Amino acid sequence: MKLTTIGDLQKELLKNPQYGRPNEQKQNKRKKNRRTRQRVDDPKQKYVYASQRRAANAVEGHDLENKANVQNIPILEAKKMGLTSPANQHCDALVNALEPEIMGQIRVEDDGSGNGASGAYAYLINKPAGWSILGEKQKTKKKQQLTNADRSTFDGAKRNKSGSKKLSKTRVKIKGEDNDVIEFDESEIMALLTPEERAMVEAESATDGNTRFDIPGWYDIESMTSLEREEAGIEDEDYDPSDIPDFDEADIIALLSKEEREEYEADKLEQKKQNSKGKKGTKGADMQSKYKSMTEEDVDESAVENLKRIKARLTSTKDGSDAGSFSSFQRPSLVSWLKDKKTAEGNPIRGGNFWTALAGATDVDDSGLVLLCPKKNTDNLIVEYSEYVAVVGNGKFLAPQAKKQAKEIPDDAIQLDMISRLRKNREGDVCQTVRFIISEHFSTCSSVVNRAQMQFEDGIRGDPGANPFDRRAPRRLIHCNSMSISSLTFDETSEAETGSLPDDIAILSNRLNGHKYQRGSFLGRQSLRANPLTTAYREINGAADGFPGWTVDRYGDWLFVQHDEKEPRGPLPSIHDGNTAGVYFLPANQDRGAMGSRDKIRPLLLEGRAAPEIVPILENGVTYHVSLDKDLSTGIFLDQRMNRAWLTRNCNENTHVLNCFAHCGAFSIAAASAGASTVSLDLEKKWLNRVEPQLEANGVTFNERHDCIFGDCFEWLEKFCKRGEKFDIVILDPPSSSVGKKKKRWSVNRDMAELVQLAAPLVKKGGLLWTTTNSASLHPIKFANLCEKGFEQAGIETKLERTQPMSVDFPSIGAPPVKNLAWRVK
Repeated sequence: MKLTTIGDLQKELLKNPQYGRPNEQKQNKRKKNRRTRQRVDDPKQKYVYASQRRAANAVEGHDLENKANVQNIPILEAKKMGLTSPANQHCDALVNALEPEIMGQIRVEDDGSGNGASGAYAYLINKPAGWSILGEKQKTKKKQQLTNADRSTFDGAKRNKSGSKKLSKTRVKIKGEDNDVIEFDESEIMALLTPEERAMVEAESATDGNTRFDIPGWYDIESMTSLEREEAGIEDEDYDPSDIPDFDEADIIALLSKEEREEYEADKLEQKKQNSKGKKGTKGADMQSKYKSMTEEDVDESAVENLKRIKARLTSTKDGSDAGSFSSFQRPSLVSWLKDKKTAEGNPIRGGNFWTALAGATDVDDSGLVLLCPKKNTDNLIVEYSEYVAVVGNGKFLAPQAKKQAKEIPDDAIQLDMISRLRKNREGDVCQTVRFIISEHFSTCSSVVNRAQMQFEDGIRGDPGANPFDRRAPRRLIHCNSMSISSLTFDETSEAETGSLPDDIAILSNRLNGHKYQRGSFLGRQSLRANPLTTAYREINGAADGFPGWTVDRYGDWLFVQHDEKEPRGPLPSIHDGNTAGVYFLPANQDRGAMGSRDKIRPLLLEGRAAPEIVPILENGVTYHVSLDKDLSTGIFLDQRMNRAWLTRNCNENTHVLNCFAHCGAFSIAAASAGASTVSLDLEKKWLNRVEPQLEANGVTFNERHDCIFGDCFEWLEKFCKRGEKFDIVILDPPSSSVGKKKKRWSVNRDMAELVQLAAPLVKKGGLLWTTTNSASLHPIKFANLCEKGFEQAGIETKLERTQPMSVDFPSIGAPPVKNLAWRVK
């Protein structure tokens, strides 16, 4: 072994710094084997996470008719369709027109005034369902004020982003042993060039289409500024626009060779073909021009009014916005209500974020007592107990646990009692009303959800977070019935109780004691009866109310009864109670197609006095007309009250509504009462003849802003599309099955996708397409899939925005027969 001294080693290292080291350079130059995946448009193998694969397999293999299927299928389907937050679908606060009520108050701070100023008291308030605590936050865009210097910098950056070539790194290799690499920024290179050289570089780089020069090596002198001409070495005195030659096409052709002329003619012919194709795509625009140019002399007198309406719609389509137009709806706020109430009493208080909800009905959907306290004094209160009443029975669908869990309440602090159980003739849809008492802990209505689901292996009825497609109640049925609180600052205690359960819970829990008419209305309809803005609703909804084959509708002072003669008769109120003037009776033949034709079945006056030919009714303050003794249909479908309420709140004078299968135009009347323009389309002219009198009853003139068209919806949807008409809302509420104008049999199971495909192109971007069906046999997810298929066939991207449940007077056994879906067009 050869020995080396330290001195020799130092000498070697001075000569060769790499002496004694392994050959790292050669090792680093070796290429490492690495698996790569090239991005392709149509990959043969799809890479997904395991959780995504399990979810996809669950959805694909899901039998919609099997009750024992995977719990998360409705949530997965809803999110796939764009409904990202199903639990945030809240009920409507204004349908029943209920107001909050202060049930108790307690001192939490001594302000010295004794008059209940801000921060001095906490309140127990009976909150109706649909009210928020602080109100919904309005999204506003702040306008940024820019100085002149900032604005020029901003404009320059914007031009650089959109109109100029992005400066990039340039790698320059210096040849040598080590192949050193030096990096330059392109701006540094440009700074070294003369103005003439910079202009030439910009001109030569114009082939990418991002600079102001269109022809490499040429300057667009006419569009250049004086500074740009100076940088390019062009003096202003040398520039004269008149010196730029204007060539004629013949002059140019004369300068071309034979081959160049042939190529020029071929390009010209190809351009002509392209232009002819473009004209075919403007058929709708040509159709608009045709209708706008027509005069009253060009058509017969009977079509003049229709022509005016067509022209008005086409003009509004052209002049109006391409985006959907709706009014912003502000949900009522409990804090704002309290502030206004105290101001009216002469004791003004602060509002907004000064307050917080500590316990009780804190969520929008919850009803009952809520503890409202100033934020700075929350430590001065304790809750002795809170009592909650919930209805359990949601088709075995459970709401997922929230990611952010509140402080868990121990088992020994919760007492559970059964109030009632509804299971007779429910066919597996058992409803149990349960009382939860939580002692010495701050709790909310959400605190009982997980406890109820664990105890009964079923969800809270109507919970949209469990199944957004199968909503068996208008909200999540939880009510804070009573609460006791104490002040730690003063020797005071406040205890309050709401006194009665809300209608949507009472209708399922009070069958033994209250299953009868009281003060003219049936169980669960007391708030509707007390509402002066609504005089038409369903009193008894057949088997769901305990009376199979027996439905009773109230239209003001008259009742309209439908009875399946295979079932026993149900109850009716006395016509001597001062609330009912007469009762009309209609035998409900199972073959509804035969009714009114050969059988000559008509509603008959059973008792009391006869109703006038037209009975005006109120619904959410809007007047509608019904007829009780002429036809099988009265003229309005009461189960759509919630959707009509939405139209009255969210439409405005710029909203344009197309109401397909309009019947007597109830949707059109609701939208028009808010200022919208409407088109009502139906196969039967006799139904559309009722639209104009109803508009006039609401103070709306039947002019060119409103139109009624009788004909086949499929045919007219195609006509609207050819004309280029657009609507903010298109409503599709077809019958489950019927026979069309050409004797073609319609079925929602078979033809809904085609109907959506025809209607979707008529909706503006940001507009809504409503799809509704009353087919009890059609599963709600299958109905949603049919609608989605229609959108795909039309090539239009949408998202599911809302699933509208039935109102309180239409309880159901199992999934509701009526499905209401609102789709937002992107």
